[in-house]
Amino acid sequence: MRKRLLVVHTGGIGDFLLCFPSIHALAHTFRVELLGRPERLALAIEGGLAEKAHDIEAVGFDSLFSTPNDRIMSFLAGFDAAVVWMRDDDGVLKRAMGLCGIKDVRIFPGLPPKDWTRHASEYYLDCLGLKISEPYRLLFESTEREFDIIVHPGSGGKHKNWPLACFEDLAETLRTRGRRVHWCIGPAEGAMSLPEGTETVSEASLTVLARRLARGSGYVGNDSGITHLAAACGIRTVAVFGPTEPEIWAPRGPNVRVVRGTPWPGVDEVLAALLNE
Repeated sequence: MRKRLLVVHTGGIGDFLLCFPSIHALAHTFRVELLGRPERLALAIEGGLAEKAHDIEAVGFDSLFSTPNDRIMSFLAGFDAAVVWMRDDDGVLKRAMGLCGIKDVRIFPGLPPKDWTRHASEYYLDCLGLKISEPYRLLFESTEREFDIIVHPGSGGKHKNWPLACFEDLAETLRTRGRRVHWCIGPAEGAMSLPEGTETVSEASLTVLARRLARGSGYVGNDSGITHLAAACGIRTVAVFGPTEPEIWAPRGPNVRVVRGTPWPGVDEVLAALLNE
């Protein structure tokens, strides 16, 4: 019987998706279970990468940094190995997990070091001594088209956002060409003032949002987790980059186009990438 492996990840949506090739590789050897934020872990379960997902808030994980409580000791007792993506500079976490019965504990920072120059997905593979692999694709069976073009104007950091006026100009240009535009809106976009009459798509569940993104013809977004999600779903994806490094952080896939400018690319460049002009 294959050994049970616990993978702990508490990072952002995009960072978690960049770990998918690593988790996929581990699943060939181990029975993988996940610990972290349930709404994000659900994507990996939906994608068939792991057997179970557990809420990190519910198992007493924080007690590992002081005195492990009964909940976390009971939870960890059933695992043979663990891979943890978070900082543990003083080794407290590694020692505590060992005391809870896990003999093989590997802990790595959740993000690549500042001097990292290759793609972030390769960082996670390198940590585990795994070979570079193809981007992981979330496969959703659907023959219907719910959307034409989806634009997502937000991200986890304002400095990563293409100016809202550029998204508005892009949407207006698309409409003049007979295309229908929906704006993907979540918590990060709540304060944005969108054009009157804007059609939106908004889902609290990332798995539901992923299924809906897969039913679109094209997507434009910033350096964000949702852009990584769109790319993983297979929709034609244009990722707009300014200050961040696409060589490290861009989504990957055959349907992905990256457009970068200094400080930002123009609307015409993004439009041409989207429409393959």
